[in-house]
Amino acid sequence: MDNVSPDTHPRVVARSRAVLQSAGGSRMRRRAKLWANSAAAFLIVALVALLTLAASGTAQAHPSTFSDVGTSGEGHEAIEYLSAADVVGGYDDGSFRPAVSVSRGQAAKVLVRQAGLAVSSTITTHAFTDIESVYGPYVEAAAAKGWIVGYPDGTFRTYDPLQRQHMAIIVVRSMGWEAEALKLTSTQVSQKLSGIVDASAIPATARPYVALALDRGLFKGDSEGRFNPTDPITRAHFCLVAYRAAVYGKARVEGLRASTDYPDKTRMVVDLSAAPGTIGKELSGSSVLVVDISGAYVEGGGKDLTIGSPEIELAAVRQLAYRPQQVRLTLTLKAFSRYEVSVMPPSGGRGYRVVIDVFKRFSGSGGGEPPLVAIDPGHGGSDPGARGVTGVLEKDVNLSIALLVDQLLRQVGLRTLLTRNDDSYPTLQERTDLANQAGAAIFVSIHNNSSGDPASSGTETFYWGTSATSYSVEGKRLAQAIQRNLTESLGSVDRGARIHWYSLHVLRESLMPAALTEVGFLSNPEEEAKLRDPAYLRAAAVGIAKGIIEYLGWDVPLTATAVDGVTIDPILSVAPDPVGAGD
Repeated sequence: MDNVSPDTHPRVVARSRAVLQSAGGSRMRRRAKLWANSAAAFLIVALVALLTLAASGTAQAHPSTFSDVGTSGEGHEAIEYLSAADVVGGYDDGSFRPAVSVSRGQAAKVLVRQAGLAVSSTITTHAFTDIESVYGPYVEAAAAKGWIVGYPDGTFRTYDPLQRQHMAIIVVRSMGWEAEALKLTSTQVSQKLSGIVDASAIPATARPYVALALDRGLFKGDSEGRFNPTDPITRAHFCLVAYRAAVYGKARVEGLRASTDYPDKTRMVVDLSAAPGTIGKELSGSSVLVVDISGAYVEGGGKDLTIGSPEIELAAVRQLAYRPQQVRLTLTLKAFSRYEVSVMPPSGGRGYRVVIDVFKRFSGSGGGEPPLVAIDPGHGGSDPGARGVTGVLEKDVNLSIALLVDQLLRQVGLRTLLTRNDDSYPTLQERTDLANQAGAAIFVSIHNNSSGDPASSGTETFYWGTSATSYSVEGKRLAQAIQRNLTESLGSVDRGARIHWYSLHVLRESLMPAALTEVGFLSNPEEEAKLRDPAYLRAAAVGIAKGIIEYLGWDVPLTATAVDGVTIDPILSVAPDPVGAGD
């Protein structure tokens, strides 16, 4: 909010506006820079937090930005939120003056900024006869959206105090709720106003707006139950209403929890008040996992949790963005093999939760750790890969084989890391980053082939290289071991282990020996039929697993019991016919 009182001269207003842009804007840029680059910034924060945090989730100390807004005072959280969002600002002396009234022009500016609307640098429409350069463009933007109207004489009266009833009207309009308000019957309006002792003083034109704003928690009555419709709204109360509107229906971060009771992982939980939006995740650097939750907000400046498990040291959640809202959970990781992020709906007396499982690295006999094998089921999610002659999708075949390989390797004591274990699509960079940062010993990508020639058949395995004299020696050894065992297990045509003609990302960017195997041709009717057979998929997994075990020199061979214990879901997705094809 501008540091302007209703009777301030426009030239003083212009100077104050410049101060707001300088102070509020730089403050927001500093915060954005700090939290956007979590890979660097959070490591510094984590070192400090490690010395100061309690063992359970705690809210950040949230000191006031302004000298006259106490941390326990009414509106503190709202003022801090809107200040961080670069929507409101204070005065040159460091105060906020929460009891000062808000002018009509200021209200228009704040709501326009909060909504992120584009604003002209000059007055263009001259919708009102008395608007000026300081607030005029914001007033015009709000008027164009239908949020505000002027007086019958064509004026807007920019510097008149904004009444509480008028604030209710414009905030309901800015939220897109006007149609709902006007559909309320007089009985419904009276019911929603029944707790307000001065409801009869609210003009008929404002009653449905006030009723809906009260019903949705944007306003509350005073200590005596009055709404005081014609009173000027103060800066503190204006921020409260604007804040409640901004976070209405959004997922509030209610707490952080962690459990180390699982035998194979540490589970991190973010409790939310409502369903979140999209979830983004990224492993940044070698030890920082960031999880971005859209449609969410966190109060109190954020929350922190010291976990201290073998997998996770610290967790912190902060507001990352305000328009639209997004929070970022940052985890400082230790030793781990892989991680999974999911959203759990309400159950067991708890609400929505974002769950992050960080899996252990298991130690082998003699105190040493068995090698970690990164298994990469090719494609996934929006990328189906090749399409079989009957519609089988490569991504599903790849995943089925990879899950089997994972089971087989774990049964002989090797550690595994899956780049995906469901129908999702990690980017190629995310796949190699995960393997590199987890310290995998080898990387094996599982694919299936396709060709314009339906007679093409057989198995082939690739390793990185650019020529007959420039290639990965260990990658070649790995590819040859997989190719030899895989063709033997399947009885397929041996197309060889060789350099790929294209510089494949997963082979090029893996820091460890890597191989990419093409099990069979989905474009070949006979091979596609085999690739739908659970027994054939099991044989493929056995061949790949034997090749890995051979390359690693692992002294626990696959046994008949291990192979028999592997289960598989025989149902694979079949792509629908193209629109308009067939009956």
